[in-house]
Amino acid sequence: MRNKKSSFIMLFCALSLTALLSGCGSSNKEGNASTTALDSVAKVDEALCAQCHGSSYNAQSGMPIYSEYVQSKHFINSTGNVVGCQDCHGGGAQHNGVGPMPYPNPDAAGKCFVCHKPEFLGQFNTNKVPTAIQKAHFYNITGAGVHDAMYVTKNFENGCTACHEPHNPLLGKGAAERKAWAGSGHGLVSNAPFADEDFKTSTACIRCHTSTGYVNFLKSGWTTAFPATSWATPGDNGREVLTCRTCHNNDSFSVRATTAFTIPYNSGKSPKVLPNISKSNLCVACHSGRENEDSIESVTDFSNASFKNSHYKAGAALMYMSAGFRNFTTQSTVIGTGTTATTYAKTLNPDNVSVPTYGIAGGVTSTHRKLGTTMINGDSHNKAVFVPGSFDDNGPCVTCHLNANGAPTGNDPATGRRPATGHSWKIDENAVAQVCINCHSSETADISGPVPVANQAALDLFLEEQSTASTDSLEVITYLLLNNWGIKYDGDVYPYFYDMTLDPTGKTVLKDWTRSALRGGVKDQAFGKRMMGAAFNLQLITKDPGAFAHARTYVRRLIYDSIDWLDNGIMDFSSGATAKAAFPLLFIQDTQAFNAVDGRITTLFGTTTADMTYLLGYSRSTGQWSSPERP
Repeated sequence: MRNKKSSFIMLFCALSLTALLSGCGSSNKEGNASTTALDSVAKVDEALCAQCHGSSYNAQSGMPIYSEYVQSKHFINSTGNVVGCQDCHGGGAQHNGVGPMPYPNPDAAGKCFVCHKPEFLGQFNTNKVPTAIQKAHFYNITGAGVHDAMYVTKNFENGCTACHEPHNPLLGKGAAERKAWAGSGHGLVSNAPFADEDFKTSTACIRCHTSTGYVNFLKSGWTTAFPATSWATPGDNGREVLTCRTCHNNDSFSVRATTAFTIPYNSGKSPKVLPNISKSNLCVACHSGRENEDSIESVTDFSNASFKNSHYKAGAALMYMSAGFRNFTTQSTVIGTGTTATTYAKTLNPDNVSVPTYGIAGGVTSTHRKLGTTMINGDSHNKAVFVPGSFDDNGPCVTCHLNANGAPTGNDPATGRRPATGHSWKIDENAVAQVCINCHSSETADISGPVPVANQAALDLFLEEQSTASTDSLEVITYLLLNNWGIKYDGDVYPYFYDMTLDPTGKTVLKDWTRSALRGGVKDQAFGKRMMGAAFNLQLITKDPGAFAHARTYVRRLIYDSIDWLDNGIMDFSSGATAKAAFPLLFIQDTQAFNAVDGRITTLFGTTTADMTYLLGYSRSTGQWSSPERP
């Protein structure tokens, strides 16, 4: 991957040069016999533009129009070749404050391309090698295989202001956000979800892997999830990233309005209706996966079945407990005794308050799921912080990954907001400062130092530790699939699961989930369903790197139950012993999980490892292990 900092420098330097490509001129340029009638309108002194528009405000950016312009690369550049108002809007001879300008919207009229040509080899590129920014904008490749995506596909021509403030395209409103976006998972042109193939040619993919397809999906009210045809047009070989207009309307960067999203699992036959979470509805539409356990339940013959793939980065599906295989035993099976007794259903489904459409009474609550909603107000984690007006709007995705409304802290001392309002989408030290530290102060209490140093330390020592523990626990599933059942998991090669009993080289795709070759020829369909379910959980959680945070308790239970069933084919609370036997250096269990002081856990107890506290349950007030051990 190219160095991001260098890419950004090239990006902005190159944009300032492309405004000077052949075809651009000074503000004295007149029309000629070959131009259209609009292009032939005579120009006037540019001072007249400033005279009237010097005090006019851009309704979209909220800035004075002329002030924006004179700070831009159109007005100030290294060659002194000024691109005037009339070079974009046309001659002003008929305007004078009352008549029409030839091009009121130069972008829609294609005037940007007079200078910023789609042909990325311009007169300033004497070596005929496209700059990074030229390639990113106009990489209209041909042929199959992996190719970088691009910003300006056919559907984005005459739409430059969807990303750029028109009067100051580089430094105007949204400049910092564009810079952060360009290096993010949504904007990086080399990122696999956009570069691996030409996704717009597949009707099953265009709704999330192209900006145009997503916007069409959103405008349909989330109803045309799988349109009959793609929007590819002849000669359009470009692959789209998710550009600014995916979530925003225009150069005002107002956010598109949305409604609650329904996940069309099992080809729409098993939908899950999510609650309305405001602006975060925009995120869950593509981060909810494409299959869940209903898809597995629909399989009729597990002795000859293709793997049901959850799809990738399904963080919303995990947060709202809508995906994940849970049927290793009946949902009514009782766990525990006495006053602590519950059922598998209550531990593996959301509560019916935060998810009223498919949650159940006594189900799993989640503070992370409450973030960005009014349900966070008065939350018991820290009532002094969660009050109306803070963390209670825009939904959990925006709150954690972009910017929390009303957040009391942040790395910008002037506003309390994150740099570029979080458009890198990363959970970084800024997110820790704004959000995480409000609840997780006990886990980071011993970390000291100035912001952002302390917050980076919290990120490393708390979040990364949890991520590692989750990954190590998933390795136990991988170990059991291979050593107990002859199934190799290769997360890099679709369809991911391979039958080692038929082919020791691990290249034969797994079809017999009943493992009849290992079980005396018995083709037990219930056994096969659960075997695929365990594999499904492994793939679902592995392919969402933030799963351990999106739904910590739920993910831990999916992992625990998958191990519990895989080790001997029954649910008997044996995952702890199995993990210790498989990886004795990683999973160590002392007599209790944590030391505790004043009703809160502090440090790991004795030789207990973080991996073991992730896999097994414990009391968050006493530090004692739970009984039974399931989290």
